[in-house]
Order: sequence, then structure tokens, then C-alpha cells
Amino acid sequence: MGLYLEKIEENEKKIKKLKATIETSKAKLKKLVDENAHLSYLEIKAEYNCEGRELLEVLSREREQSAKLKADRMTDSDSAVASESVDDKISDTDETFGQQMSFTDKKNPYED
Repeated sequence: MGLYLEKIEENEKKIKKLKATIETSKAKLKKLVDENAHLSYLEIKAEYNCEGRELLEVLSREREQSAKLKADRMTDSDSAVASESVDDKISDTDETFGQQMSFTDKKNPYED
């Protein structure tokens, strides 16, 4: 029975060590994520050449413009679809006969 207790103690030490490693890794991960967030902010700040409240206003305006452009594109595509359906109804071919409309009964008006 002592054999199992020794193995359990050994495993407990390994578990404790791994938990410590995990906590250290989580702390390092959080630090790197925070650093990347800060660097991203600095990059955006440099790109727009402003900071603080002014940067928030610029980004807000851009988001509004983007949403407006998307809405305009949706309206344009809706208009195009409606226009296509009207064009389908107004056709220069006779659907019944599958040929171009003519004022004569002949398929080829140049035939005798």
C-alpha cells in the first residue's frame, strides 16, 4: 500500500508545479494581450494623428459613414433588382413565339 501513497505524493508535487506554471503563463499571456492592445491604440493614434476624445470622434464619424455607405449600397442593389424585374417584363421578344415582335405573320419578313 505504501507504494501507491508514494506515487500519489509524487503526482501531487507534479500537479502543484504544473498549477504554478499555468498561473505564471496566464500572467504572461495577460501582460502580452494588454501590451498588444496598447500598441494597437498607439498605431491608430499615429494613423489618425490625434488622441483622446478627438480620436473617438473621428472613429465614430468613420463608423457612421461606413454604415451609411452600406445602407446606400443596399438601396442601390434593391433598385437594381427592381429595375431588372421591370426590364424582364418589358422585352423586345415575343414570349409566346420566341421570336422578335413583328407587324407581319411571317417568321422572316423578307421572305415572299
